[in-house]
Amino acid sequence: MKFFHLSHTDLDGFGCQFISKKIFPDAFFYNANYGLEVKLFLQDILVKIEDTSKEEDIFFLITDLNLNSDESKNLNHKIKKLNEDGYNIKLQLLDHHGTGLKSSQKYDWYFLDVERSATKITYDYFCEN
Repeated sequence: MKFFHLSHTDLDGFGCQFISKKIFPDAFFYNANYGLEVKLFLQDILVKIEDTSKEEDIFFLITDLNLNSDESKNLNHKIKKLNEDGYNIKLQLLDHHGTGLKSSQKYDWYFLDVERSATKITYDYFCEN
């Protein structure tokens, strides 16, 4: 399995990656601040996913970053299209920023919990899964 993890550039974002690196030590890790950086890293990761064999399972995790409606819509469309083209991509976003509420209500891969830090959400996610 190939694991791609995009997270925020703060301690909470790095905490999420500290946890996932224990499970996926050979993963591809990216850190972005909001705005253009997020869009560029999403684009870069999608290109790397397309370069991955369709035979390989892919897990794309985003933590401690809330995507706006357009970013969520575009990402959902691209992942859906890649999966229809024969890829096996699991997309999961774990976040705690209330500004992501609309996207979390629209997409099943967008998990929002404003009561816990992103690191705690990530820890609990991997304990449960």
